[in-house]
Amino acid sequence: MASNVDIRGPLPHLSESEGALLSLVEDDSQDAVALSDKEALILELYRKSGELELEKEFLSQEPGSYSGEDVEAQLAVAERELLEARATHTVRRKAINTILMADPILKAVHLKANSPPEREYRALLKLINRRDILSLVHENLAAAHDLTLKNLSDMEVENMELIEKNRALTQELLGLARQQDAWKEGLEDTGLAAQLEGLEKDRRKVQARWEIMQNIASAIVVGSGVNWAENADLRALVLDEED
Repeated sequence: MASNVDIRGPLPHLSESEGALLSLVEDDSQDAVALSDKEALILELYRKSGELELEKEFLSQEPGSYSGEDVEAQLAVAERELLEARATHTVRRKAINTILMADPILKAVHLKANSPPEREYRALLKLINRRDILSLVHENLAAAHDLTLKNLSDMEVENMELIEKNRALTQELLGLARQQDAWKEGLEDTGLAAQLEGLEKDRRKVQARWEIMQNIASAIVVGSGVNWAENADLRALVLDEED
């Protein structure tokens, strides 16, 4: 049987060496092994025998009569026993499969060049090589995935630290702003406080008029066609560098 590897175009998450390895295990129709009717029948019977054994394991568990106050506990015990029976069956089947596969794999791996051309063993050897290459690529990708997760975790920790630092700086800034306005609130002379408030309003009006005049002057300079970028004073006026 051919593997199911299908490489369509470049894979950016793979290194050049990993891509080269994967190119070696692409599907090749010439490597496909066609099973005979007898071989297919044997595999189907083997699969059905496994299903029958599993059903037998389940049926061998004696059904109990559940009554009383601990019905849920009894059901939990029965469920655990069924799971244990299935696990035992699975382990036994895997052991049998491993034993059955060991001999043809060894023959395929140690196949000599001058030995009779047994197509099954030669086809199996190609599939074994593909499996080993895919295992190597999978191991490399798993290591890269772990490294990516570690970097992501480090960045998340760093981001949390920056958020906490930003929160502390914000609190410090708010504290400084409150301190700046605290002396005004502490003035007992209402006349002086009113005078300061009036001066602040006048300052805002003057600043607003200045900004309007500056914007007009900037527009005139830009619209005049003068190369204002080469002149420091004109550049400061247009770009408002002082702000």
